[in-house]
Amino acid sequence: GILLLGGLGVGFTVYYLYKVGTQTSTTPTTDQTQSTANWKTYDNSRYGFSIKYPKTFTATNSVNGDGVTLTSTSPAITIRTSGALNLDNQSLDDYLNSVRADLFSGVQSGEETYAHDTTLGGVSAQERRWQYVNSVDGTLTIEDQVTALKNGNFYTIDMVIGYSDYSQYAPMFDLVLQNFKFQ
Repeated sequence: GILLLGGLGVGFTVYYLYKVGTQTSTTPTTDQTQSTANWKTYDNSRYGFSIKYPKTFTATNSVNGDGVTLTSTSPAITIRTSGALNLDNQSLDDYLNSVRADLFSGVQSGEETYAHDTTLGGVSAQERRWQYVNSVDGTLTIEDQVTALKNGNFYTIDMVIGYSDYSQYAPMFDLVLQNFKFQ
């Protein structure tokens, strides 16, 4: 009887620790909020959105005013955010499938490794993650993209980063996503 109770107790403890360890929160913690307090803000008046981003990134505005490209050199990270008119009246799925086709047309090998529904600025969105061999330098690269369709416009934030650096910098990208706001 004692062994049975002990076994049940250990089983419950393992189950509880597993459940607690696998739960995630989409609400920024106090530490996350404080960590973005000194970040810079990019405002896009053409498409009516803003994001916060680490001050260590260099921002380059697009020529046509649709967004910004943020770059960091150590490690090499590119984050792009933009708005675009839905000129072809595409669904979000159709748009993302065409983005994937365009991306894979110029690479040696690639695959979609992740796809799920999410939100961007409180609007329904989709996140897609693609992995491919960069044709310029031959490195394994990840592109993580979140796109929403709102009022006839696509809104996209994506991060391009080397495979070996992705897991370390994915939480920073999540904070950028959480700080996307429609004006």
